[in-house]
Amino acid sequence: MVAPMKRPHDAESQSPASKRRGAPGSWLTPGAIAKVAGGEVLQRGSAANGVTTDTRRDCTGRLFVALRGANHDGHGFVAAAVEAGATGLLVDQAVVLPDASRRADRGQPFVVRVADTGKALLDLAAEHRRRQRARVIGVTGSCGKTSTKEWLGAVLAAAMPTVRSPGSYNNQIGVPLTLFAIEPHTRAAVVEIGTNAPGEIAQLTEVVRPDIGIVTCVAPAHLEGLGSIDGVAREKSALPAGLPADGLCILNGDDAACRAMGAVTKAKVQFTSVTREADWFATDVRFHGLGTTFLLNGQRPVLLPLMGTHNIYNALAVIAAATELGVPEQQVLAALANVPSAQRRLEPKAAGGVTIIDDTYNMNPTSAAAALQALAGLGGGGRRIVVFGQMRELGEQSADLHRGLGAEVARTHQDVLVCIGEAAAAIADGAVQAGMKASAAHCVADRDAALALLRAELRPGDRVLCKASRAVQLDRLVDRLVAELAGHAVSSSATAEHS
Repeated sequence: MVAPMKRPHDAESQSPASKRRGAPGSWLTPGAIAKVAGGEVLQRGSAANGVTTDTRRDCTGRLFVALRGANHDGHGFVAAAVEAGATGLLVDQAVVLPDASRRADRGQPFVVRVADTGKALLDLAAEHRRRQRARVIGVTGSCGKTSTKEWLGAVLAAAMPTVRSPGSYNNQIGVPLTLFAIEPHTRAAVVEIGTNAPGEIAQLTEVVRPDIGIVTCVAPAHLEGLGSIDGVAREKSALPAGLPADGLCILNGDDAACRAMGAVTKAKVQFTSVTREADWFATDVRFHGLGTTFLLNGQRPVLLPLMGTHNIYNALAVIAAATELGVPEQQVLAALANVPSAQRRLEPKAAGGVTIIDDTYNMNPTSAAAALQALAGLGGGGRRIVVFGQMRELGEQSADLHRGLGAEVARTHQDVLVCIGEAAAAIADGAVQAGMKASAAHCVADRDAALALLRAELRPGDRVLCKASRAVQLDRLVDRLVAELAGHAVSSSATAEHS
């Protein structure tokens, strides 16, 4: 992972010689690093122009932080970092450097030793954040935080120099590296903040120091680490609690746990809703071939090129944050109409007369229910077929939550249900108990069996929703199914509809 620090309009800072010496004006000198991180300088040298934790990326002129993890130790890659052009090393043990003669005119890197390189990375990122004038938006939530981060980043980038977390850089490594991407000219930074265990969001919020905070929702996710839905709510509330008095807290007003977070923040609070009037609310919601349309605050038409009520919540949060940062509402809505569909998040894929809705990025009960609502809201005469795999990390409540999702399948009147794997069979049980015909609910052992069933089942006009936790790798089923369907149209004489 790499976080560059450079001045785009300074030609010297872009030159090869500058990269070797370190960026002009960079504060990442050995002395400053040692002071901020509580370490000692073992070897002096020129300032670094950025930070990296991965020798597979560009190390030229950068500080290499040797992180320790459960399955790796960055100290084993110190020599590789030096050979790749690293200007500095941050370590927690003595290291042997390659022969200086092999580095030509670059010389030896500086070395700073600290007690804990992981903590030092956070400390350095916090200091870099303190030195920048950019407005920072922190985004968390059980579902939708990555999409919200991506959309808000795209909307803001059209109006001002903006940084946003790449991919899912939302942990103790990704968040600091995102902050290091903030440059002097940056006006906004959108930082995704995730968690797997209690205290992580509080720790990262202290480093990020967001001006604006967004909590998308509270849902049963990461229960093995957080214990319960109340534990999830407590963890997410650390973001609102960490906002300044002159900041803005944007909360999902239809989520009771989110709404309650308004009481723990010093910042101004704005609520979003699709069920009632709020600071930002949606009415006249419609799903269709182009995505989703609704009226903003009952007046302004909005088009999203994506399906799902959950995407409306994401859009409302984006509108609230971008407006707070001075982007005209008309410009925000125009940008939202062109946001790209996030890969494997309710991503429609048409092949052979069938539409596969690829939502295989991940799965928890709330995101699965939102996907079912989106599928149910589609018009047209084709059948709605749901392919579900297991939801992971749900702890002791796993079986009950799977059965509850099955009840939602029945409630939304899906036509066919296919459950993959033993754990997912509880979804079928819940669906049948809630009124779905047993002949419409199928349980299969694995992806191959599901593919065989779908081959026989599909007819032109069908819509197929595929969703599971990422570890189930249901994306492989989607890719095979789309490839097969693209090779030939589905026969209209395929298996008759369940009755």
